[in-house]
Amino acid sequence: MIVSRPPRVRLLAVAAAVLALEAAGCCAAPDERTDEFEGTVDGDDLAHIRDNSGNDDQRCDSACRTLVVGEVENVDACEAFGPEDNPDAPWDPANTEVSITCTVTFTPAVFCTGRRPQGHVEADVAVDSRASWFAVHAHLERASVTAFSELADWLQRRRAPFPLVARCCEAAVDEVRHAEALEALARRDGAEVVPPCADPPTDDLFTVALHNAVEGCVSEAFAAVVAAHQAAHARSLELRALFSRIAADELRHGQLAWDLHAWLWDQLTPEQRDALARAQTRALADLAASSRPAAAATPRELGWPEPEHAVRMAELFARRLGADAGLAA
Repeated sequence: MIVSRPPRVRLLAVAAAVLALEAAGCCAAPDERTDEFEGTVDGDDLAHIRDNSGNDDQRCDSACRTLVVGEVENVDACEAFGPEDNPDAPWDPANTEVSITCTVTFTPAVFCTGRRPQGHVEADVAVDSRASWFAVHAHLERASVTAFSELADWLQRRRAPFPLVARCCEAAVDEVRHAEALEALARRDGAEVVPPCADPPTDDLFTVALHNAVEGCVSEAFAAVVAAHQAAHARSLELRALFSRIAADELRHGQLAWDLHAWLWDQLTPEQRDALARAQTRALADLAASSRPAAAATPRELGWPEPEHAVRMAELFARRLGADAGLAA
């Protein structure tokens, strides 16, 4: 795959096409992992599991799946316990909650809000509530501040056109506002935000170009579409206003990534251009797989579509963006 012409992408047109059907999802698909989970199932979840499972093993399996944020491949082991006065009969209708301990093979839900910096270390934070969702996304917004600040410094050292440097500095300021707004929501709901952590960035031209090609041109561009969907579908006026502001900013950031991609393109060898095109093609192909668990883990009130619809939107985004960028299907 040798792509000889510099890519010219107009992200606004791509986003408009996707939003005509509504959209969601983000980021490259993570690898499967096996982990242990424990927690409590109660309320409507418990009633549904108790009434719609054929036997106790199936009930335990279903209860375990409600605790896992991500797409479950298999429940490898599961135990259920009732309250202290009735531990050996967890599914007794008199019980108002059931404790679950299980081992699961699953694909973690990975979210994308803004641009991760080079060497970003993913925070080990489970998304199991509205509060934790805000906390994870505030964490990612803080990481984006670092990403754009580092990129602005790198471009200055490379004597890049001043508008590219200035737009990176402006994007860093945008991300500070996003982070502060989401941090306030997380703390209001009782969650703390984990500070981002990243290894030092690499100065190499190709490494910077590759990072921008995937993290900026694909993931951050899709983040803009996700935020626009939330702006239209979140259940509160407060959240719609917030996501509307974030969407407008992230759309500019995504276009910045593609404009930077075009500037970097002319400085790369044909082999390096081919490597970037392949990496973007893989990242676009991964969007559908990662959008399903992300949608499943997001509280419905925050404006994401159902998982199956999220997959369709990710596929459309990949097709339209890939076509505009001249990438092979």
